[in-house]
Amino acid sequence: MRIVSVLFWIALVGFIQSLLGVVSWDAIDEPALGQRSKAARLRLSLIPPVLATETNPCSTPTNYQRLPEVSGEGNIVAPMSIEQGVADNGRASLCFVYQQATVNPVIRLQRGYQLSLPLTSRIRNDADSGTVNCAIQTFVAGGECAQPEAGFIARPGQDDPYYPIESMVPELADGTTNVHTHGFFVSPLPCHDEVIRTTLYPVNWGGPISKLLPCQPAPNSIHSTFDIPSDHPAGAYWYHAHRHMQEEPQLMMGESGPIIIESEADQHRKSLGVTDDVLMIRDIPAASGMMQAQASPGSHRRQMNALHSQMDALHRMTQVALPANEGPVFIDPRIDRANEVACRSDDPDTGGPPATQLTLNGAVVPETEQFPPGDDRLLTKTMNAGERQVWRVVNGSADTTISPQLVLLENGQTRVLPLVIIARDGVPVHTAGGAQIRDTGKDPLLVPTAGRVEILVHAPPPGATLYLDSQQVTPGCAGDAIPARRLLRVVSTGVGASPSDDGDILFEAQDFTRKPQPAPEVHRVMAFTEFPRQFTVEKSGWSGSRPGPADFDPNATDFFLTMIQSSDGQAAHPVIHPFHPTSPPDVVVYLDERDSVTEEWTVQNYTLEIHTFHMHQTHFRDITNGDNDNAPVLDTIVVPPATRGPSPSDLGMDVPMTPGQVILQMTFTRTDIGQFVFHCHIGEHTDNGMMQKIAVVP
Repeated sequence: MRIVSVLFWIALVGFIQSLLGVVSWDAIDEPALGQRSKAARLRLSLIPPVLATETNPCSTPTNYQRLPEVSGEGNIVAPMSIEQGVADNGRASLCFVYQQATVNPVIRLQRGYQLSLPLTSRIRNDADSGTVNCAIQTFVAGGECAQPEAGFIARPGQDDPYYPIESMVPELADGTTNVHTHGFFVSPLPCHDEVIRTTLYPVNWGGPISKLLPCQPAPNSIHSTFDIPSDHPAGAYWYHAHRHMQEEPQLMMGESGPIIIESEADQHRKSLGVTDDVLMIRDIPAASGMMQAQASPGSHRRQMNALHSQMDALHRMTQVALPANEGPVFIDPRIDRANEVACRSDDPDTGGPPATQLTLNGAVVPETEQFPPGDDRLLTKTMNAGERQVWRVVNGSADTTISPQLVLLENGQTRVLPLVIIARDGVPVHTAGGAQIRDTGKDPLLVPTAGRVEILVHAPPPGATLYLDSQQVTPGCAGDAIPARRLLRVVSTGVGASPSDDGDILFEAQDFTRKPQPAPEVHRVMAFTEFPRQFTVEKSGWSGSRPGPADFDPNATDFFLTMIQSSDGQAAHPVIHPFHPTSPPDVVVYLDERDSVTEEWTVQNYTLEIHTFHMHQTHFRDITNGDNDNAPVLDTIVVPPATRGPSPSDLGMDVPMTPGQVILQMTFTRTDIGQFVFHCHIGEHTDNGMMQKIAVVP
């Protein structure tokens, strides 16, 4: 009966969508995924920085700058365009332009109001046919091209003792785009926060176009609206490109910006003279010199795949007990562990060569052989002596996790200052004092890609210097290295006031974080896996001709996120397959006429590098440590890598054994009715398949 019921609701939603000009998930006409004409495929590329205007709209500052803002009372209308420009060193760039501002603005609004976002893409892709497959991560015109993009269509291969595996079909970065309001508790239906079908086409698009949404006046324009609930958590969010297979390059090119939702607490702080500043961190491909030349995201893994693409050691999996307070970890024996991307036994967990460099509010963070760089090279910010400020730190990186730390240099001595955390991922922290005090020297904070942290900062005393660093992150042996960076130097001006007690501006967490959580009704287990493309192509079936050796990069990696267990039976016959917009949802949440339903997800990592799990439309409680009352409420979380096993003597490689995992509790509501996605928020991973669909039905 439940199957009949959900089919009824799916049919009803599909009928309603058809009335709105929206097609259902099994009938999406999607030319951007393998069906565009050959002429269009040869013509479209983001690599050459061809400008839409005579001026450069995406300026690159040489020092720290405050971001421009869109703000006001009541509903906010923020018409913007996506423009192309040229950043430093000739890198092609993308940015959101509002009025005369040449960098992505901060959108600031009060909860309980509507954000209206009329958006027009002015991207032009005029590359010649020879650049169709150049590595877009380098953003350099005229480079050598890789494999031709054939229109192969994969289907699951033979089961053997494992799940059927479906290979990732590589796709062209073509300049199509859209926008996601990351972290918002809003509708996932079209013309709101919908990213599966919504497509903005380049202004000179030459291929076929899907049926436009009612809010699309033209193929390159859309007018989306976002109704912010009156009880929405107040804090830092962000908007960014979320077109599948385009996300990593577009994020690295700068297509993102912050959003601040304010509440009464913000107004109270302002009345006391407490200011705030938004620090937007992004990443770009690593510069040659200090880092290895021509390093790009995924290059380290491709080298490993070239060396270790064939493994024949299979280890039987059993129930493994972890140290106290972490509980047993289920290891699914049906996941092919022998062919997972692996490391040599002597590969460090600090990863391979760095693949990215950071920017802060658009300015490039300096890199030097020795850490830290000299003060004369640092980005510098000035505060008034005695000033208190809330820093809204947004990690808008495509691939880079950060670990913020404050360091004070005073009278020739340096010391690490505790982070006074007032919110994470837009949600106020849970402590009764209104802030979490964290000693990052002993307990580093990881802010994953797409994560946010809001901290209270005092200006350094006159004559002293405050530094914002990002500590070194250990990504696992299969990841690219993430070294320490000195992001910002802060100096103060004026005489200054005496140090103040912050009790006047810190509040207890909002009711949202204190609501008692019902017992979860459904338990699911998700698995992150990675396999070399040579392996997945061999394991996959093909509805057309089988790809030949010259038709794909055998050393690339396919990334998967698979539901391997579910208490409601939905994971009875799982297939390891990459995301595709036209596929049915992998997870269906049944509200059964209720206002909400709570589920518990165990997210496992069977790979040897960290992943970043993100769920659209809602937040989750991280109950991994079993402390539900003090569990952080997040929308993005780092999932640790698998524990490495013994080294087969004939191969000298480690087989990942016990998966890393997090345990999350999340509640889906009637606001979530529709389809949306969950995925790894490392751009390279999601673009290469590590994303799936979820449907919430009435």
